[in-house]
Amino acid sequence: MKKVVLFLFLLVGMGAMQAQKVIQLGEAHVGYNPDAIIVDSDLNSVGFTVKENYIGEFSKNPIQFMKQNFDFKALLSSIQNADDFDEYLVTFKSTKGYLEAVYSKKGYLVQTQQVFKDKVLPLDLRKQVFTNYQGWTMASNKYIASGKLDRIDKEYYKIKLENGNKSRNIKVVPGATTIVSLVSN
Repeated sequence: MKKVVLFLFLLVGMGAMQAQKVIQLGEAHVGYNPDAIIVDSDLNSVGFTVKENYIGEFSKNPIQFMKQNFDFKALLSSIQNADDFDEYLVTFKSTKGYLEAVYSKKGYLVQTQQVFKDKVLPLDLRKQVFTNYQGWTMASNKYIASGKLDRIDKEYYKIKLENGNKSRNIKVVPGATTIVSLVSN
């Protein structure tokens, strides 16, 4: 009787495996969405909100994203009395942070500043923090960068580490060989 039940079980199992089909999926098309940036404006400033489905692309390289999806010279040509100001501050916001870009009245990028929270650390920095702080867990981080034109001249991470009921804040500068400890609790 055991053999008959086992045989029926194997027969039903093989029939179920044969019944599954492979579904061939069609080609996926990814296109440019002209609504990637939403404009928020008032008399003194112009702000742009990056839609949530572009957040990964924006936080990875915000300056490149801005250059690909935003034309300041076109915006400048639509501003009345554009010669009244020497510089323009344009802010791009997302749920993870922001990029502030300062443009000259001729439409050239002068400087940028960016702040993002909980950004993925580069692999070498992750290894460095893991090696120096074994047993600690990264609770949060903040990436801060600034620079002239479209370069990043100064950048660092503020990282909050936790180990049980202890917490520690450290500052990590990419490219530096040491980690600067800010506060220990």
